[in-house]
Amino acid sequence: VTSHIQGLFNRTIRFMTAGVQPVYVFDGKPPKLKGGELAKRTKMRTEAQENLKKAEAADDAENVDKFSKRLVKITRQHNEDAKKLLRLMGVPVVEAPCEAEAQCAELAKGGTVYAAATEDMDTLTFATPHLVRKMNVAASRKEPLVQIDYDKILAGLELTKEEFVDLCILCGCDYCDRPAGIGPKTALKLIRKHGNLETI
Repeated sequence: VTSHIQGLFNRTIRFMTAGVQPVYVFDGKPPKLKGGELAKRTKMRTEAQENLKKAEAADDAENVDKFSKRLVKITRQHNEDAKKLLRLMGVPVVEAPCEAEAQCAELAKGGTVYAAATEDMDTLTFATPHLVRKMNVAASRKEPLVQIDYDKILAGLELTKEEFVDLCILCGCDYCDRPAGIGPKTALKLIRKHGNLETI
């Protein structure tokens, strides 16, 4: 199967044609703290497999498609294929020591790149100056890009960097479960009132 290669090639050509010089960052070893999130993903994958079997037995084409997509898994070989293609195209490839989002943020903070392009909002906790979303949307869908500016978020929320990180933790992240009964509005009120997680 070479669909991952074709998709990456087409997307990269589209970026370069538009004057965007992409730098692709690949995940390294996941941190131990992320073990709980990885276990949750494994459970969701198992549930998707069970739902796929039920959909196939019921001849439910819509749900077969839905759950099949949830079971698509990126393998190490997929990543190696992608890196090889990008290097042959002359596109920079960075292998992060740990999570790619943190590395993307560092590249942006250092001025090596303009922004971190990802759908993972956790990247903002690493203080990337700019976060760009919808970069991977198919050209046929014609969705506009969304740029989120870190300094504007802090100013709009009237929070310090440390308070913003604590807010994100309260709202839920890959490293711990969100406290029950606390949504974004309540989390913001709590941080504004107490200043940090430790005193809530």
